[in-house]
Amino acid sequence: MLVHICCSVDSHYFLSELHKAYPDENLVGFFYNPNIHPKEEHDLRLQDVRRSCNMLNIKLIEGEYDTQVWFENVRGLEDEPEKGDRCNVCFDTRLVKTAQLAKEMQIQKFTTTLLSSPMKEQQVLYKQGDIIAAKNDLEFIKINVRANGGVNKQNELAKEYRLYRQNYCGCQFALKQQRSKQDKVVFEMMSNVSGQIMPASNEYRKLTFNQRDILEKEGKGYVLTQQENLVWRLLLGRVWHKKEVIPSYIIARSNSKKRAKSSKITWAKPKIESFYQIFQTQLKDLSNKEKVSFLTQKEERYKLDSKLLIGFSQKDDSMFIDINTLNFFFNIDYKNVADMIKNPPKYTQEMHLRYGLCGMESMNPIVILDTQIPHDITLEIQSVFQNERNFVVFEEM
Repeated sequence: MLVHICCSVDSHYFLSELHKAYPDENLVGFFYNPNIHPKEEHDLRLQDVRRSCNMLNIKLIEGEYDTQVWFENVRGLEDEPEKGDRCNVCFDTRLVKTAQLAKEMQIQKFTTTLLSSPMKEQQVLYKQGDIIAAKNDLEFIKINVRANGGVNKQNELAKEYRLYRQNYCGCQFALKQQRSKQDKVVFEMMSNVSGQIMPASNEYRKLTFNQRDILEKEGKGYVLTQQENLVWRLLLGRVWHKKEVIPSYIIARSNSKKRAKSSKITWAKPKIESFYQIFQTQLKDLSNKEKVSFLTQKEERYKLDSKLLIGFSQKDDSMFIDINTLNFFFNIDYKNVADMIKNPPKYTQEMHLRYGLCGMESMNPIVILDTQIPHDITLEIQSVFQNERNFVVFEEM
């Protein structure tokens, strides 16, 4: 029997129950979901399905990610609600492909794990499956795994086997509608142009579940859980000197500013209470003796080097750091801001800088410039903070 698989949360329970109902059938999985956006999310779900099928000893066939066909099929239905006509076309697209593959492989029966999803209309799927089966001289297997507490059992199984539990169906249209109702920005469809990995990003989730898989291969214990965080994204950042836009880099968790003008910037050498906090990234792999030596050298240089200064706006809470001072704090050698944008520091390193200079919960803008400009700066920042749940892996001792 060929089984179309949409995601591991639905498939792990569905395949287990299907095997009980059809113990003599050789089950073959088929992952084909061009409706999952963006591709990073598609690939993460595929990665988790591979793991699930391996656990269940089920062969998996991986379909192509032909989003162009899917978008053409749903054209004109972009604004349809969840469980509407767009979803029906989406089901057809995937079930037709599954039926075609079953016919090529001379497999008489096919079905889909979509039947286990509480977000899908089961009777609609039954009807569509039967129609597609009849056109291909196949049999569509209808099984109700939701009954008798099946949905709860499915959720418990997903937690027990530490599966990736996504929080939206798949396509960008339904996702945008869902986030709009939640009054949220669609972080899932955003990627940092510089490649920096940020909390609650697609790249962050990928790293988290890669870590899970590595620990399993190494036979190490771990806990997979979720944490709620106030997550930040920069939507727009620009700095003008006089009337010319100049290169700039906005440090993480900088609050929005609407064309804030600073006629004068005071460049000074403030006393820094926690050098240790700023240099955590550089200190983590050093011995205690090496840490003391490193911090002593840094503090001494900071006191003596007259060029290491922090800029303070005289109008608001904005702070400015030139690339030379930034290099000192990050123990790096950026040529200029453009170089920093192409090769950004780690997000945690930016947070250490913010913590050391302004405090853990600060939100004031911290802006990196090429030089120490003394006056006539206009700053525009559009940023957003919103609560997001992040998967986190804790390795056991």
